[in-house]
Amino acid sequence: MRLTDLPLFLAVRDCLTRGHRVALGIFRFLIPIVIAVKVLEVSGLIPWLSMPMRPFMDILGLPAEFCLALLPGMLVSIFSGLMVLVSLLPQLPEISVAQMTVFGVFLLIAHSLILEIRIAGQCGASMPFQLVLRVGSAFAAALLLHLILDGTGLLQGRANVLLAAEPTAGIAEWSVQQFFNLVRMYVIICLVMILQKALDTFRISECVGRLLGPLLRLLGISSHAVSIVIIGFTMGILYGSGSLISSAQENKLSDRDIFCSISLLGLSHSLIEDTLLLSLIGASLWGLLGFRILFTLVIGALLNAAWPVLGRYAVRMAQGER
Repeated sequence: MRLTDLPLFLAVRDCLTRGHRVALGIFRFLIPIVIAVKVLEVSGLIPWLSMPMRPFMDILGLPAEFCLALLPGMLVSIFSGLMVLVSLLPQLPEISVAQMTVFGVFLLIAHSLILEIRIAGQCGASMPFQLVLRVGSAFAAALLLHLILDGTGLLQGRANVLLAAEPTAGIAEWSVQQFFNLVRMYVIICLVMILQKALDTFRISECVGRLLGPLLRLLGISSHAVSIVIIGFTMGILYGSGSLISSAQENKLSDRDIFCSISLLGLSHSLIEDTLLLSLIGASLWGLLGFRILFTLVIGALLNAAWPVLGRYAVRMAQGER
């Protein structure tokens, strides 16, 4: 048997192909944004553009300039937000682990909103409600985490940013640096795809499902939807939504299942891959993963308790959007 016919080789090749396709799709949006940030830096406009967001960012304990990384991350993807943040860091004072963790939690909850809110609508959820839920929850979680870390003095050391860029003297040096940043990001995306395949192959999702299944049912998610939520938690909202859309169209799920499932997935999905990505900027894994899961479970319990009023209102909104 030839090497190219081995299952392992075929699996890795498939992961690399998907990673290449995802990276190119992201870079189409990302490269213009990075160039725009450099133009703003050279022109000295960054402090002026970020000034209106300073009160908002001060509440979260973050530099005002971080809003320039949050915006592309919220609208396009986490990768976009990370690359813009990397290009901003040389201009900023020392950033602490706590600040990076607060930024990471906000971005983990409210990212890729253009795509993912549309996916929520296709699953039968209200898009305006999901948008408010995601952005409002991101702000509430980031604020709560900031207050906890600031009040206890935890994670106040300097963040170890693995993707950090160094200050550059000219455009040529900056261009070379950004090229290598893009290459590193390309490699990371491909490795994420391989990790995702490994999680599926070794049935790690099933193990997580056995642990979380009883808890999810307490949050108003029936046994019909538990496996769908687990897929979304571990592999991403795109994978979970595919099963959710199919089950909803076949009338296997109740309105409550759809409402609770898509709300939970909006707050927590791709728990392993996305968390590892944010750890590259020096954020705490315990803060990114542990706090996010705990926050999601609390919000999930509140949404389940409010279902008689809030859930039915959201369902009526979704029906009006169709």
